[in-house]
Amino acid sequence: MLILKNRRTAISVMMRFLLPPSLLLASTLATAAEIPAEIESCMKQNLPQTTSVQSIELRVVDRSHYEQVLEADIFLKRFAEEQARVMMYFHEPVDVRGARFLIVQKQPQNDMYIYMPGLFKVRRITSKKISSSIMGTDFSYEDFERIQGMLTDISVERLPDEQLAGRPVYVLESSPEEGSGYTRVTSYVDKQTCLPLKTALFERGDRLRKQMTIEPGNLKQAGGIWYPAELLMEDLRDKTKTTLVVKNIRIGKEIDTGLFEPEQLKQVDVPSLGP
Repeated sequence: MLILKNRRTAISVMMRFLLPPSLLLASTLATAAEIPAEIESCMKQNLPQTTSVQSIELRVVDRSHYEQVLEADIFLKRFAEEQARVMMYFHEPVDVRGARFLIVQKQPQNDMYIYMPGLFKVRRITSKKISSSIMGTDFSYEDFERIQGMLTDISVERLPDEQLAGRPVYVLESSPEEGSGYTRVTSYVDKQTCLPLKTALFERGDRLRKQMTIEPGNLKQAGGIWYPAELLMEDLRDKTKTTLVVKNIRIGKEIDTGLFEPEQLKQVDVPSLGP
């Protein structure tokens, strides 16, 4: 059993195992002395070196089984000292078209901004709002930070390896920082692709609040990086679910830096993903 109490080491290990590594930042890896060699090697294979762009579809199903579909592009770019910025731009439906969500990675806390066309202004997202839903999906602002590998956990513990969906997996459990909507997060990471086949997010009272799953048949590759072509996030308390489908992905695509500036979030032209 491996327990990582060092803050920087915990970031390096756990943030790569929560959600799709094709979107993740390349934060500094811990040394081989701190992480078993097989996990370190697994992490390295899914690190985009410069940029990542994805065209996605979010299929949201509420407790009455009504489905709404949102379409968005996600742009990631690494900057100096391995800091990164991520911008999410919504195309559909009409009532959210043009909405933008930006994360600027910082220590000890990231800056987050949102622009809604109907409000005509850029607003900063405070820590009190990080558990709120993004555009009615089952992903909160905190979940999105985790997807991008931009959130710090206090510690990471390696539990005994298991089998999931007939595949060998690493099992890792983390403790989020104070202010998080979760008390612990457990991930079951496929040893072959380094993607989490299941991520369980527990809230206060040690209740399982959300669960993300990836079917092995949805594991794909692009630019030498593994990614899930489809994943499911379920809110077990509210009985809702959101399926995230990756329609297109580009690794290493040149992206204008202005796309990631809070001052330009309202008026910057967002490029299409292209062929």
